[in-house]
Amino acid sequence: MKSFRTNNVIIRKFEMEDLEDIHYNILTQEEVIDMANEKKYNDLNESRIVLKSAMNEYYTDEPVWAVEDKKEKRLVGFIRITNYSAKNRKCNLTWAVANRYWNSYFMEDALIKVIRFLFVKKNIDLIESSFYEQNKISSIILENIGMTKEAILRERRINEKTHQKEDFVIYSINRNEFFEKIENKLEICEIGSL
Repeated sequence: MKSFRTNNVIIRKFEMEDLEDIHYNILTQEEVIDMANEKKYNDLNESRIVLKSAMNEYYTDEPVWAVEDKKEKRLVGFIRITNYSAKNRKCNLTWAVANRYWNSYFMEDALIKVIRFLFVKKNIDLIESSFYEQNKISSIILENIGMTKEAILRERRINEKTHQKEDFVIYSINRNEFFEKIENKLEICEIGSL
């Protein structure tokens, strides 16, 4: 898979040097764990295993990209492709970004670049992203990049912290919507290669 650059971020393969950043910025942060619907990793050795797994997935059809703050040279998030289907020309995106970057537009920048790559180079027609309703920041970010709320599946789990039932939310964007809504707004991304 490819690596990308935008004005703000580098979207690239994970490296072992990312261990402390991924551990302290993502895998141990309660808000980020909730956002990504991931498990919390308190031990650096557990995080090392997660990082090695992400590094191995880079060369598959379901890669995990590291998202690096270009200026600070620090890992701030990740983007993962899941449920890739060449036959159905669709995939899912999961992602997380360190909470101090939630209002920075770094993840929007990175997601637009990856989505464009999937539509243009991987011949995908539909991209979905789904999460539980407590993850309000995901709705904002996905709407910022042109995705549409497609479904709300009611009361799909009980939140372990609040003990309240939560809805499961599904967003999507198809190829035509992306090029109509977003392609003209790509000034947030550098001109050049995908």
